[in-house]
Amino acid sequence: MVHLATAERVLDVRGKSPEITAVEVRNRFDALDPGDRFVLIGSDSGIETLRRLQAERPDAFDWSPLASGPPSWRTEIAKRDFSRPKARCVLEALSWDHARLDALEAAAFGARSDGDFPTAFDIFAEFALGLRRHIGFEEDLLFPAFESKTGMPPTAGPTAVMRMEHREIERLLESIAAGIGDAAGEVDTLRLRLHVVLDNHNVKEERVLYPTIDQLLGAEESRKIVERIQQYGS
Repeated sequence: MVHLATAERVLDVRGKSPEITAVEVRNRFDALDPGDRFVLIGSDSGIETLRRLQAERPDAFDWSPLASGPPSWRTEIAKRDFSRPKARCVLEALSWDHARLDALEAAAFGARSDGDFPTAFDIFAEFALGLRRHIGFEEDLLFPAFESKTGMPPTAGPTAVMRMEHREIERLLESIAAGIGDAAGEVDTLRLRLHVVLDNHNVKEERVLYPTIDQLLGAEESRKIVERIQQYGS
């Protein structure tokens, strides 16, 4: 389920101590089936909760902010499906995030097609936040690692192209967000353009850039950068 709102899928820890929060999050996480998820609502970004979970359940989950506070933050925590490779790597983790974001975008426009414009707006906001965060950790963490290993400058080569495409994606996100919650909003052409840019962009990343980064970094360094990606923006 993409947009999680039912009570059994939400853990609200606002006002609870870090120690109680850590126990409740761990217990809720352990009760999940592989591939399932829940939404954590807290009064802060949850960085300490994330770090504890990384230490207690290493390589076992994905952590995806849905809404930034204040007054409250919402984060989706998903138990990894271990039919996927156990070892974390950039390709595995970020391809999963691509698929998660694609599902949010489809759900937003599905709600719009159903005439539920407030829900369309809310889900698209989750999608846009996630995609902007994805762009942020690529540019702040992944691209510099690639450039350092290859000696390529940020102004040339594949990362320069990716940065230009990111700027177009950000412009399209802003334009679509302004209209998706309005019945009169003209967003269909903008959506088609977003798909053209984003689909081609993701293919290049998944087939070329991410595998190359994994190869350049090696298994342990790739695993560590995935941990840093989980913490990004928290």
